[in-house]
Amino acid sequence: MRVSVCIPATRPGSLGAAIQSVCAQTWEDWEVVVLGQGDAATEALLRAATTTVALDDRRVRYVHLARRGLSRARNAAFREARGEVVCFLDDDCEADPAWLETIVTAFTAAPEIGLVGGAVAPNGAVGPLSSCPTITPAEAVYDPAATPRRPPQGWDWIGANFAIRREVAEAVGAFDIHLGAGAEFPAGEDTDYKLRLEGLGVPMLTTPRSLVLHSAGTRSGRVALRSQRSYALGNGALAAKQTLAGDARGRRWLRDTRRGCLTGWFTGRRPHRLPVDLRRGLWFEFGYRRCLRNYEVDAAGLLRRRDQAGEARGHPHRSDGGAHRAPLRP
Repeated sequence: MRVSVCIPATRPGSLGAAIQSVCAQTWEDWEVVVLGQGDAATEALLRAATTTVALDDRRVRYVHLARRGLSRARNAAFREARGEVVCFLDDDCEADPAWLETIVTAFTAAPEIGLVGGAVAPNGAVGPLSSCPTITPAEAVYDPAATPRRPPQGWDWIGANFAIRREVAEAVGAFDIHLGAGAEFPAGEDTDYKLRLEGLGVPMLTTPRSLVLHSAGTRSGRVALRSQRSYALGNGALAAKQTLAGDARGRRWLRDTRRGCLTGWFTGRRPHRLPVDLRRGLWFEFGYRRCLRNYEVDAAGLLRRRDQAGEARGHPHRSDGGAHRAPLRP
């Protein structure tokens, strides 16, 4: 089974370690597609980081995108990937050596599984004034056709570590380019995609055995506050998108977030959390209201600004996102 590992990249400093972790995999039938974004100086650094690790390994390719956004990069990845399975790894993560072998074994053992999501572990302890997106999911299969909107306890996955069959990705369509890092609403694109997979009834496996280390993912101080803002703003917009699509979970998510941000410090006996929780709640509400006011959901299930009609944004088979390719070596 051929696997395409796609790495959306904006961070030259950690990109090399991510690529190196793929080169060290026990499963050897893979390719790496680095989807770079940024200005000319950043592009040069990203290409250099890729070349330094890849050397003459033709399984590693670099593609630079003229337009920014994590969702744009993932959509470009679907177009560029040649494998039967498309895996995503963040550019600040490193994969366990058995990562791809675990994913391939899971897909081979259960042909009905459309997606495999894994664990994302922090690199050491995360302090009280820091943040690092992590997850340790249960070993579980969620079959939305069998238990609609009721995944098993502990089942979940995030965008830093998941793999999807190519034909399933084609059925789901594009990531929403208005959600995710680099977009107006800079988070929530992976949860949105998860909900659309759920709507199609795609069985999804999560396993802690599919492991990546968030080796450069810890944010502290002001950077952590910006990260919190981004997640709250993006998740608020996603809740509004659900509301716009007629899904009652959108307003429920808004209500539960309000309640949690106002009372969580008390029920959890953590009064120092109140300012942080209030800030998170305000950004969530802001994202919800802005999305509700300015956007609608089109026939493909993607956000579209009300003042911009007609363009099919970000579809993996309709827009190239401004990509241009170049070999690693002349």
